[in-house]
Amino acid sequence: MQRVLEYLELILTAAGILVVAAVFAVFRHVSAWKAATIAALAVGVLHGTIFFAVRSVQRRVRRQEVQRIREMFNNLIRNKLQIVLFATEVPNGDWRPAAQKAVEEIQESLNRIDEESLRPLRR
Repeated sequence: MQRVLEYLELILTAAGILVVAAVFAVFRHVSAWKAATIAALAVGVLHGTIFFAVRSVQRRVRRQEVQRIREMFNNLIRNKLQIVLFATEVPNGDWRPAAQKAVEEIQESLNRIDEESLRPLRR
């Protein structure tokens, strides 16, 4: 799929040229303007259908990635917050270093997720 997306413009151009050639071959007994109109409609429908299919796949993949990141982030935050909450229950101990470390790990994870979201998705 990645290869198709990489060369989508060339594929659509080739398909458009083939459709135009086919329309003019099939409708050679019709005036040039009518054949051109039929060809333009056929190319438009072909391009629209292909673009719709490609964009639908991209939206689905994006939704899946966002859901995966949300689940990962949710689990991470819950785990780190548990450390913070349980650290306050340490008897006769200083809970602040453990809580601070958990908060720093949350911050590092947020920064890492932000950096990953800036890179394009590759499948």
